[in-house]
Amino acid sequence: MVAAQSEPSDSSTSTVITTIVYSVIFAGIFILIFLLLRPRFDQIYQPRSYLSKPPTRNVEPLSHSMFGWIKEFISVPDSEILRRNGLDAYMFVSYLNMAVWIIVPIWVLSWIVLLPLYAANLTSPKLGFNMFTLGNVINAPKRVDQDRSSGVLILNYIFVCWILLNIHWRMRQFVQLRHEFLTSPEYRNSVQAKTILVTAVPNEYLSETKLAQVYGSVPGGVEKVWINRNMKDLPKKVEQRDKHVLKLEGAVTKLTKTAFKLVKKGKVEGADLDPNSQPSAAVAERYVPEKQRPTMRLGKVPCVGEKVDTVRHCRSEIQRLNKEIHTERENAMSNYEAYPPQSSAFILFHQQAGAHMAARQEGCEVPFRVWDSYTEAHPKDVIWSNLNMNPYEKKVRTFLFWVVTWLTVIFWFIPVALVSIFAQVDYLTSKVAFLKWIEKIPNVPLGIIKGILPVAALAVLNMLLPIWLRFLAKQSGIPSHNGVELSLMTRFSIFQLFQNFLVLAIMQSSMNNVQKFANTLVPEPKPAAFVSQLSNAVPRANTFFLQWVFVAGVGAAPGLFLQIVSLIVYYVKMFLLGSTPRTIWHLKNDMGAPAWGTLFPATLLIMVIVFGYMILGPVVNGFAAVTMFLLYLAYRYQFLFVFDCKPQYETAGLFFPKAIDWTFGGLYLGTLIVALMYFFNTGSNKNYIAFGVLTIVLVAIIVAYHLFLKFVYGPKIRAPQLDVTNDGEKMDPNAMAMQPLPPKQPLQPEPYQQQPYQQQPLQPSQPYQQQTLLPEKDAYYANGQGSAMPPAQMGGQSHVVQMEDPHQAAMRSRAEHDEKLNSFHHPARTSKQLVLWYPNDRWGIGRSEAAQDYQAGYEATTEHASLNEKGKVVEDSMYAPGEGL
Repeated sequence: MVAAQSEPSDSSTSTVITTIVYSVIFAGIFILIFLLLRPRFDQIYQPRSYLSKPPTRNVEPLSHSMFGWIKEFISVPDSEILRRNGLDAYMFVSYLNMAVWIIVPIWVLSWIVLLPLYAANLTSPKLGFNMFTLGNVINAPKRVDQDRSSGVLILNYIFVCWILLNIHWRMRQFVQLRHEFLTSPEYRNSVQAKTILVTAVPNEYLSETKLAQVYGSVPGGVEKVWINRNMKDLPKKVEQRDKHVLKLEGAVTKLTKTAFKLVKKGKVEGADLDPNSQPSAAVAERYVPEKQRPTMRLGKVPCVGEKVDTVRHCRSEIQRLNKEIHTERENAMSNYEAYPPQSSAFILFHQQAGAHMAARQEGCEVPFRVWDSYTEAHPKDVIWSNLNMNPYEKKVRTFLFWVVTWLTVIFWFIPVALVSIFAQVDYLTSKVAFLKWIEKIPNVPLGIIKGILPVAALAVLNMLLPIWLRFLAKQSGIPSHNGVELSLMTRFSIFQLFQNFLVLAIMQSSMNNVQKFANTLVPEPKPAAFVSQLSNAVPRANTFFLQWVFVAGVGAAPGLFLQIVSLIVYYVKMFLLGSTPRTIWHLKNDMGAPAWGTLFPATLLIMVIVFGYMILGPVVNGFAAVTMFLLYLAYRYQFLFVFDCKPQYETAGLFFPKAIDWTFGGLYLGTLIVALMYFFNTGSNKNYIAFGVLTIVLVAIIVAYHLFLKFVYGPKIRAPQLDVTNDGEKMDPNAMAMQPLPPKQPLQPEPYQQQPYQQQPLQPSQPYQQQTLLPEKDAYYANGQGSAMPPAQMGGQSHVVQMEDPHQAAMRSRAEHDEKLNSFHHPARTSKQLVLWYPNDRWGIGRSEAAQDYQAGYEATTEHASLNEKGKVVEDSMYAPGEGL
């Protein structure tokens, strides 16, 4: 039997009400601050209205009036998220919308029917929210009151049918949208849509010719094969070079700032130069004494090692590393013994349908079924260090790190239990003598300790856990960042279901239940007793999860709108870390993106709580309806105006079916607990056995419907029906890559070529500071995600628009074709050195240092960056020199 609550004055009501009051107060403050700050900080509150790359992905900005934007925001359809931010973002918002549609009718019906049914004819002194639990009916002393459980059973069937109906509608919509997304001209003609990654390839098939033969029979055939190679020390050298480039930018910027300060203090006499003049190489020495030049320590231990001049050291290191990198890249082109092939390859097909068929090993002569294939490959999504594992190593790693994952899930209850103690202060003070002083604390602070503090502490623990789980997923050998996020979603969802729901429910039911649970496991396991304790413990945690759900919505949604952390971090970084034009550019232009592997599980936990308590404690349904609606509005705003989901990390919605699977998991758990309550609280009422059996039948219906959805829609998700005709693969006439490509090159062992390394002295006829350093083109934007037209130049200069010379157009087209064919070489083989970017100062120090860089054999510029009258670095560039769009 469910133990009656013994407290004559139930503290759950005051605890929950305290949480509600403080959450609403903070939410009101956050919303007010948001309304005041939103018009002033577009960088924080609507960066996607002007920062998207390419600009065609920008959204229409909201008005700057305090309240006028609300109508504009509501009028924007959810489909705009799909058009601007991709299917992953749209399906997450669609999941929240589905949750609102599910929970609101359940809330209304359960409060109309179940609350009066549970609270009627109570004989025990229960007060507050514990009046409205299923245990009041099941354990009622009178048989007539117990018979009200039939109404509970009927509503349980109605709720489940409504949930399954909504899930079916959304799954059908998702499959249709996924098909339309994958077959849209903009996407299907992209390199990403037609490229697969194969891993665990046997050595005898690690050649471009053999792989092209293996997959050559699919529709359209193979266009290009890239064999992954062991690059030895080359990646490390490229990484070292890039670090020295950033250090050199910082050192030169510091040099110009030091000169500014010395001139301003009158310690050095300044002499302004013509902005377009050619300063001498010794200009920095005139303004900055040797002792005040930037220095650094060599060696891995901080503050230990030889002290050297940062500018001179980094310049010489970049020059040395460039020579070594060039030599090793030349060797890698022909020396297969020194840089042997490894067990993975990228294969580009002429048709998208051919790529998907090849990934499923259909229509081709794949000799071994042990190969792992991944569609929608993108070089920026690849984890290159994980491509070198043989299949056995990967299997061992996968097994070991899943064992570690389960151990983490199991033993995480220790810190969770410590957090739960805060919510059981009343019980502790009654049992532990030296804690009696806690009883003297006023009710309001005590309510905060019991209500808000446990939730906040648990949130901090949940922030640390994903970092660890993501590390485990990556170490398992998953070859892509998207794959890591999908694996993280599974691992974190397991944790949410077992630790943040079941274990917390057990811990929160009451502290003395810990001993009862322990008695069912040791010294002799008692499965029936354990299940009985579980079924009776979960309902008692009702009030804790009420607070959890309410804080997750009313507390989190206003915070998502306000983004106070992002606002503070932005300006702290701008003033403290904005030391170079490049860092300032990234601070001003980089936009946030969601981490799907943690975002979905956090939302799923709320759904698990709802499904677990929609019958056991229906008060939670109203709280959850408000929470889900607020989260829907908040994330809708984020994905329309704030978040930028990069096309290279697009999975075409694969997180959504995983979310549906875990939604079913929460439904299983909630329904099973209701069935167990019937079975283990039968007593003299044999009707409970029938009610339990009918609830188990309901579980069977849920399982059958889940399997039905996977049978019907699973193949369509894994293997979408794609057009295999040539007409279906033609380029869209409005797409950017509409110019005819030059004749396709035959498959070569290693097509990557590079101009011989030369040290080019600065020529007077080609002043470095006047070079137009356009950003590198991104073939994935050009071929699939909107326009790749170069951004407009900034700086107030007028430019004459000229028609492109046919010969130049042909050369550019050929260059774009070559870029596409070299896309999947290891970045260490193809990545270019960043163009060094210095601020243009009045005394010519930046231009002088850029000239010395140019003489050292690499590019530098001072365009679109300068020191203002206060000595602060400012920039007005549309792009960071040397970086892709």
